[in-house]
Amino acid sequence: MNSIQLIALNDFPSIEPYDDLVKIILKSINSNNISIDDRDVIVIAHKIVSKAENRYLDLNKIDVSEDAKNLAIDLNKDAGLIQAIINESNKILSTDKNVVIVEHKLGFININAGIDLSNIPRSDNIALLLPEDPSKSAKNLSEDLSKALNKDISIIISDSMTRPYRSGIVNFALASHNLPSLIDLKGKEDMYGNKLKGTEVAVADELASASGLLMGQANEMKPVILVKGFNKSSYEVNNAFNLIVSENDDLYR
Repeated sequence: MNSIQLIALNDFPSIEPYDDLVKIILKSINSNNISIDDRDVIVIAHKIVSKAENRYLDLNKIDVSEDAKNLAIDLNKDAGLIQAIINESNKILSTDKNVVIVEHKLGFININAGIDLSNIPRSDNIALLLPEDPSKSAKNLSEDLSKALNKDISIIISDSMTRPYRSGIVNFALASHNLPSLIDLKGKEDMYGNKLKGTEVAVADELASASGLLMGQANEMKPVILVKGFNKSSYEVNNAFNLIVSENDDLYR
């Protein structure tokens, strides 16, 4: 590959619960006058997937445990939010510096269990959870869009994350379908003929991160990015969940 092209779908509408994302994406592709080719990748912000799946949660109506109440007092945070974080997590890893870092029940490490309080309707204490099964969501979107477009379409559902010892957030692949999300280069030769011993490339994360430059994090309203020119034919297809490492293998825990 010498180049790839990233195209944001402009004027993408706000998503409401139970909206048909496939139909909306198809309509947006047409209105943007974009041609679709085999092997195109569509990166979709998880937030519109969660909204379409009605993953809203009223924090005022959640049953709050004593542990959540005590932790909320210690952190000066909403007790309903703390309980929601606990419910969405396997365990809390840290609350240092007033930040709740957890192992999400899906397996990855994030802040506040990925629960969103931004870019959602302003209402009394409403939060938005991650998709319940993002891999299934990615699979359904990939298959339905491929069928509707009669093209071989890959999907990445993205979110944003912090990184150890680095400031700022970057987009990463929460889930994917029909894509070599993790490429194992061990045994390949470098430019000097040396055998690579431990090199794996998180391709899905790289594509998600690049797409984040167009998506933005505020009011840009560009949650769907088309990636053209990525050649996946040389590598084995795997899900972005292949990028999750166990606690024993994690270098930062």
